[in-house]
Amino acid sequence: MTAQWILLALLPLVAGIALTQTRRLSAIIGMGLFSFLLAAVYLLMKAPDVAITEATIGAALVTAIYILAIRRTGRLRVVADEVPRLIAREGDHIEGLEFEILEGFANEQGLDLSIHFVPLRRVRWLIAHGEADVAAGGMIGSENAHSGTLETTPHLETGLFAFSSLETPSDAIREAPDYDGYFSELVTHGQHGRLAEVVGSLDLARVLALGRSGVELQGLDRIRGTHGYTFLIGAHRREIHHDFEAYVARLRSSGQLDDMIERHFR
Repeated sequence: MTAQWILLALLPLVAGIALTQTRRLSAIIGMGLFSFLLAAVYLLMKAPDVAITEATIGAALVTAIYILAIRRTGRLRVVADEVPRLIAREGDHIEGLEFEILEGFANEQGLDLSIHFVPLRRVRWLIAHGEADVAAGGMIGSENAHSGTLETTPHLETGLFAFSSLETPSDAIREAPDYDGYFSELVTHGQHGRLAEVVGSLDLARVLALGRSGVELQGLDRIRGTHGYTFLIGAHRREIHHDFEAYVARLRSSGQLDDMIERHFR
């Protein structure tokens, strides 16, 4: 009798916990536990047939919700321009600070990480039009962010650069970094002395990567101001934005983010 009352008391508690979960997987686990406790209550009330029915229906319902709520939307679609040490292909795998952050978040959320590398100016368009969930690859926050995107809190400080010989349009600064094509194409342009022809503005990680590739950077000056790398998340994925912010905040408070930065930029 005591066990029955304990289980009855737990039912509203478990239901409340399940309903207040922000992570879908945790909520589904809570629903499964609620169904199990309810079946146990029926069993203690000497109604085994009802208990079996409740357990069966509960298991089927939880499985169906899992398939509909998670497996159908269980992919984290990322678009990025390659930036060495932030997110870039190395042989048959991908490396970099931002890749490590994305991989950890996807694993925590039970999502399949899907990354597609596209030209830089294409990245923002895909996010703003709902064709991808997250933009990575040295994105920099802007006060004039597109209405179709949500910015995360910066995870790494950086600087902006432009050629002093050019009259840099304000749009190039507002949308920095800004250039035609892929980052890999910048190296080729730079090695042929044509970097100033295709670059509107650059960030520190790209400047350092170009320098390591032997590109001449004379005339490239730093623009005043404090800036930081961020991730852009589609406005249609507000739940992802909320969970991602919480994940990066935990990395920062635990010191793991600093360790990642040291590992990739030492």
